[in-house]
Amino acid sequence: MSVTLKTIAEYTGLSVTTVSRALKDGDDVKQPTIDKVKAAAKKLGYAPNLQGLSLKTGINYNLVAVLPMLKSGDIVGDVGSLPLISGLTSGLVGTPYNLSVVPMLPGQDPLEPVKYAVERRLAGGIIINATKTRDERVTYLQEHKVPFITFGQTEMSVDHAFADIDNYDIGYRAASYLFQKGCKRILMLSSSAEYTYACHKYYGVKRAAMEYGVDFDRDRDIIYDYSLQTNYRKLFCDIMSKEDHPDGIFCGSEISSLGCVAGVADAGLVVNKDVFVVNVETCDLPTFYQPPVPGLRQNFHSIGTVLSKYLIKLIEGEDPKKLQFLEKATFYPR
Repeated sequence: MSVTLKTIAEYTGLSVTTVSRALKDGDDVKQPTIDKVKAAAKKLGYAPNLQGLSLKTGINYNLVAVLPMLKSGDIVGDVGSLPLISGLTSGLVGTPYNLSVVPMLPGQDPLEPVKYAVERRLAGGIIINATKTRDERVTYLQEHKVPFITFGQTEMSVDHAFADIDNYDIGYRAASYLFQKGCKRILMLSSSAEYTYACHKYYGVKRAAMEYGVDFDRDRDIIYDYSLQTNYRKLFCDIMSKEDHPDGIFCGSEISSLGCVAGVADAGLVVNKDVFVVNVETCDLPTFYQPPVPGLRQNFHSIGTVLSKYLIKLIEGEDPKKLQFLEKATFYPR
């Protein structure tokens, strides 16, 4: 039997009207009553009828996150996806909204899953990830007047809601760490420059190089991982086997830094002696490397919570200029 407002009213001895207002944190309901009603709703397993609520309010309470998915068989999958989804759902607690995930498959046009969600009216609001400096998804959603927020920034003239990690700061601090260790030639492993976060990391590295008086050349000292035709371990073994190998390496993920550590060892060299390594991370995996590698930790759960909360505020009419959030990564020395 489904639990309704009437069920909760009978259980608590309150009126249906009072129960309804308490569940909405109504100003005219005292806090002890709100606590009593919410505790009863949780115990009885109450869930609002979203279809009926949508008909009544005209609001679509389903939010859609369009997230890139790695191809089947990748080493450990995307270690950041679960914390991000966990954060997105955490930000919806206590609201009538729920979350659906629409995958963006490898090689798929990024606009396709967004169009799929919009054309089928699946979403009252959309969350998109992996933003580009000029992102056609942003233009499309603006034109169709669909509330949206991006995980990542763009360099477009459109003022849109976003939550992001401060990648400029990540690049600056990662390079500064390597230069402070005495590195004179560093190598950066990067995603495509079409992604805003990759550009921001480069600018941060470049600033640190200028401050420390070290030459860092975009064409010479960056390897774009999308162009690799081999695995990271072999890549770094080949690089470190050369006489003029770099003495500092900035990796963009746990997987690339894991391959880097293995490749350095294959070349007969030692991390933290012959070459220093720093990585961008989302979990504790680099703690178990031999030797461990320091990293700048991105808190995807925190970002996910902000994304969903901001999207709700946007749907409720708040100015997108006020819904722009930037979070700094935490450095983990090891």
